[in-house]
Amino acid sequence: MCSACNRRAGWFAAASVAWVALVVCAAAQEPVRADAPPQMPAEAPAPDLLSSTDETMLIDLGAALRLAEFANPQIRVARAQLSEAIAVHRGARAMLLPDINIGTNYDLHNGPIQTSFGQIREVNRQSLYVGGGARSLAAETVAIPAVRVFSHLGEALYTPLAARQEVAARSADLSANRNDILLDVVTRYLELAAAEARIEAWHASQKEIAQLERDTAAFAQTGQGREGDYQRARSETLLMQVEKLRSEAEAIVASNELARLLRLDPAIRLTTPQAPMELIDLISADASLDDLVATALTRRPEVAARSAAIGAAQYRMRLEQTRILFPLVSVGYSAGGFGGGSNRTDLGVDSMFQRFAGRSDFDVYAVWTLQNLGFGNMALSSQRRADRDTAINDRGVTLALIRRQVTQSYAQIEAARDRISIVEQQQRAALLGADQELRRTRAGEGLPIEALNSIKLLAESRQDVVNVVMNYDLAQFRMFVALGSRPSDQSPDPTRTTANKNSELVPAPAEVAPPPAQ
Repeated sequence: MCSACNRRAGWFAAASVAWVALVVCAAAQEPVRADAPPQMPAEAPAPDLLSSTDETMLIDLGAALRLAEFANPQIRVARAQLSEAIAVHRGARAMLLPDINIGTNYDLHNGPIQTSFGQIREVNRQSLYVGGGARSLAAETVAIPAVRVFSHLGEALYTPLAARQEVAARSADLSANRNDILLDVVTRYLELAAAEARIEAWHASQKEIAQLERDTAAFAQTGQGREGDYQRARSETLLMQVEKLRSEAEAIVASNELARLLRLDPAIRLTTPQAPMELIDLISADASLDDLVATALTRRPEVAARSAAIGAAQYRMRLEQTRILFPLVSVGYSAGGFGGGSNRTDLGVDSMFQRFAGRSDFDVYAVWTLQNLGFGNMALSSQRRADRDTAINDRGVTLALIRRQVTQSYAQIEAARDRISIVEQQQRAALLGADQELRRTRAGEGLPIEALNSIKLLAESRQDVVNVVMNYDLAQFRMFVALGSRPSDQSPDPTRTTANKNSELVPAPAEVAPPPAQ
């Protein structure tokens, strides 16, 4: 290789190294803006459940939420989509990094060829190239350069920016999807806990109604009461048993639904800690609806996802609007050994293979393209503008949905608070009424059947207690998620919390003393 070629090769090698270093640094630099693409979240370890047997598994709310984050397939799909978006973003940031090619080619020609001025000549020739790049024939440059940058400058500028917004959108979508799934887990868990609480309440009521049935039977046998009173008490006992069986079926269904969300064997019966359900407060009672809506619009991941989608669409629109201003650039450099020859000794060729020596090639070109006389560019620009406008409309729809969800959750919480006061009074009145009726029976002032209505009201009040606690807790969790919070973040278990010690709700089914058998 000649000294001039060596100098050119050394100069270009240094320039290439500098180019690669700058682009690599730019591609590796972490963004400092607030909307920087997040790193892929680490896979959470599988949680330890409280206890399990071959047929049942005890699980609390915290373990259920952790297991859902680990095993739920929808969360896994959203996490994989985020991983894909991060990979696309990294690839987009490396568009200006050069390709490296190392290869060789051998060319052998026998027969006529036509010269550039039209003459047909009989030529047998061959050539060999070895080094950086490949496909070097005759007098042409190396077709596949050793080091090559080939990219549209507009795409190299805007594609990484759009991909960055896509990463932000997928990250926010992951958070939103996870919140929805975890809220569904909370709902199924509360339904399971409530069904088990109803079973316990029916069990307490069954003992009271069974005692009443025995008393009416005794009164009927001694002639102090009627046979019809016994049959009426017997009928109420059977109806209460049916209601208990319905609650047991609801518990099985809730267990299966919770197992489905947690990817557990549906044949295993999930159970919650055997503790009375309590009221939980995740949202301050003093918060106004306007403040809650404003908080939700600021913190909800859906808003961030739609805003990032608008940003990505905006960058794609700018790319098409400015595409004709940016060229398609190709920069290539090759260096290797080349040799060959032919049978044209009449033209001064010494042999079929003369000498093998070093060569280098440096090629640069830029091409500006006007697609379809510019109409193609205009069509693409209009399409990207429509995509951007669609993303803006989607954000508006999302904001309206968030306002509606917060408003509905707020109304549900307020309605549940009002019901709490009523249920407290109902529970208290039912207990006093049943106790007074049974006292009259003990004193011989009435028949046992006269206490039936009071015992039924007490049983209904116990069920109302469970329902109002479940509805209140569920409304709190819905508002918690509607504000953009993850249910697993500092969420108490309604079967374990002691945050509402001052609640006047009866935490466990209260029992009245049965009358003595006659």
